[in-house]
Amino acid sequence: PILDEKGLIRKICDNYSRMSFNVGPTVLSWMQEKAPRCYQAILEADRKGQERFSGHGPAMAQVYNHLIMPLANRRDKLTQVLWGIEDFKSRFGRDPEGMWLAETAVDTETLEILTECGIAFTVLAPKQAAAIRPKGAAAWEDVRGERIDTTRAYRCPLPSGREIALFFYDGSISQSIAFGGLLNDGFLFARRLIDAHHRPGRPTLSHVATDGESYGHHHAFGDMALAYCLETIDSGSEALLTIYGEFLSFYPPEYDVRIVENSSWSCAHGVERWRSDCGCNAGTPGYHQRWRGPLRAALDWLRDQLSTLFEAESTSLLRDPWSARDDYIRLILDRTPDNAARWTARHSLRKPSPSDRSRILQLMEMQRNALLMYTSCGWFFDDISRIEPVQILRYAARAIELARGLSGVDLEPEFLKLLKKAPGNLPEFEDGERVYSLLVKPSRFSSEQLAAHYGLTSLFPSFPTDVPRNCWEVEAELSLQTDERKGSLAFSAGVLRIVSLLTEQESSFLVAANYRGGISMVCGVAPEKALRQLKDKEMEELRDIFADSQDKRMVERFGHNIFSMRHILIDSQRSLLDNVLQRDIALIEDTTRSLIRDYNQLLDYMTTLKVSPPPIISSAAEITLTTNILNSLKEDLPDLGEQLERHLRMAQKWKIKLDTARIGFAVTDWLRVQMEKLCEDPGNLARIQHIHNLLTLFLDSHNWSLNLYEAQNLYHDLRIARQKELAQFSSEQHRAFHHLGRRLRFSEEALQLSTCIENRAKD
Repeated sequence: PILDEKGLIRKICDNYSRMSFNVGPTVLSWMQEKAPRCYQAILEADRKGQERFSGHGPAMAQVYNHLIMPLANRRDKLTQVLWGIEDFKSRFGRDPEGMWLAETAVDTETLEILTECGIAFTVLAPKQAAAIRPKGAAAWEDVRGERIDTTRAYRCPLPSGREIALFFYDGSISQSIAFGGLLNDGFLFARRLIDAHHRPGRPTLSHVATDGESYGHHHAFGDMALAYCLETIDSGSEALLTIYGEFLSFYPPEYDVRIVENSSWSCAHGVERWRSDCGCNAGTPGYHQRWRGPLRAALDWLRDQLSTLFEAESTSLLRDPWSARDDYIRLILDRTPDNAARWTARHSLRKPSPSDRSRILQLMEMQRNALLMYTSCGWFFDDISRIEPVQILRYAARAIELARGLSGVDLEPEFLKLLKKAPGNLPEFEDGERVYSLLVKPSRFSSEQLAAHYGLTSLFPSFPTDVPRNCWEVEAELSLQTDERKGSLAFSAGVLRIVSLLTEQESSFLVAANYRGGISMVCGVAPEKALRQLKDKEMEELRDIFADSQDKRMVERFGHNIFSMRHILIDSQRSLLDNVLQRDIALIEDTTRSLIRDYNQLLDYMTTLKVSPPPIISSAAEITLTTNILNSLKEDLPDLGEQLERHLRMAQKWKIKLDTARIGFAVTDWLRVQMEKLCEDPGNLARIQHIHNLLTLFLDSHNWSLNLYEAQNLYHDLRIARQKELAQFSSEQHRAFHHLGRRLRFSEEALQLSTCIENRAKD
């Protein structure tokens, strides 16, 4: 949003449609599922940008999983680029012109591969330029030390005879954005970009490169400063907004450039931050980074072992194993059975049997994890026990597990010896082997654990037994008994079949799970030949074993495959714990509610006497009133406003401090849901009034500070997307919709502009 002098929204801008940007494939895949509206807005921004910038889209591709390219072998570099391109095409519906290199880390081989794959340009830091010359000239001018003119595009001739365009961003302004406070003022930001470079007689490019998290995460309201900056430039006459692809098409390079080999934007020592204790760190006092070198050496050893095994195991299955790996991205993006069948048929030496297909997919997953284990953040920070190194070691562990299943060769013992050489900074995580043993191995999730996850969660009828849908498919024949007996509040047993959607491996298990109250729950898992339904007698025998807590009989029946709540998926552990606690929470809330009813008159009387209630009574009142407000928002009954007003007035009268964070979050979520519903039915006068009334209650009557960001964006999107419907509104609907906009802090100027657009749509 861009605000006027009163702090009201004058305009909402689409930053992404007006600048070059990249979002990594792994982030986009998460957003596609978890934040679909934002995901679609980013894709739409690229389409809008193509209209603005002569057919050139603002979006750039990225090497697939943010791997430091100069430290990779050629084969991995090629796969990273091909996967990044294919992922980009599947989302943005076009070929990428540019590709962002992780940390701008570059070497000549990387540039060769980019050009082989059709990439026209990339962006580097000014310190990564070594020398320049006019095209056709013989002599080179040394520009090391950030002495390159950043206002033009450069041609980088390559040993193969190919060439690629390079842009070197303005390092000074970029530093001011990230660390110098330039995002405190959008106007100064614009002036800095406009005034920085003045070259009469030729077009000059003023451009910066920064991490996306600068705009809001590191600097509050940085997104608004960026919007104001872009709007200031766009509405003025001193400069034109452009993007790299458009600028390159209008103004081809007139100078050649040589790069500094093995360099990056975030390490003063080239690319040493990702393989040595070079001195670059995140600033933890007293910490060394001597673990970086041994960690990379261990992963390099593992990669090479996996490559040898991959080739050996693929010989009888695939026409060209490495070509198949390059093409595996098409299956990663679409794992439907039909596509999996087409993909395996395309790369198999012969018509693959189901076991052949599963084996091929296991080989591909082994290689996918071998690539993911090089994700750059694993080395970026200060200790090997941080979540980033732990995550890349989890990828390594998965690759080792798949290799063991495919070949019988266990690479883990030697891998652990190599990790032992990676010293940590904390006594409890003294080296990489310790980190692996304590933080990586326990996180492995076997098919038996998945069966136990399903069995344990089935004990709670209101709790979803879903497993991650992009990984597994579960078919179950389970029966739940909730008649309480000695040692059992609920019992579930049956047989289920688990199919991996990644490798098509399948297995069947007998599961029996028992709930004894609190967090006391246990599940036994045993292999089964196929999916079947348990007989009543078998069900009762199993229940007897668990109800009487006969551990010896449990072990006799299930061996050591006996699991508890701590063995299920971590997110489900949290949700299930919350589910289990709800009964006790409800009991506490009922007790406090009863208490406050008893003390109602006393609290009123104490207020009259201006006497503060005892802390324990205040706490009970806070719990009660907060819970009542949250429940009212959840139920969303027709008299919601009256209910909320009553609870808020009580808190005000009794001087009770409510849990404003929880309530504010709940109100924000309520607004989002209501606005999404309004987007589906814009003319719903009752809903418009409902939203307006709640906003009036919290903002005007009780002076709350609410996060209106999502509601404001939805209102704005609704006005843009449904112009024709809005133009047909009755005067009453139009008036109500207008008032809602004002309540959401849109200025009269913005609302009048929208009205003009609606009238044009009507005409």
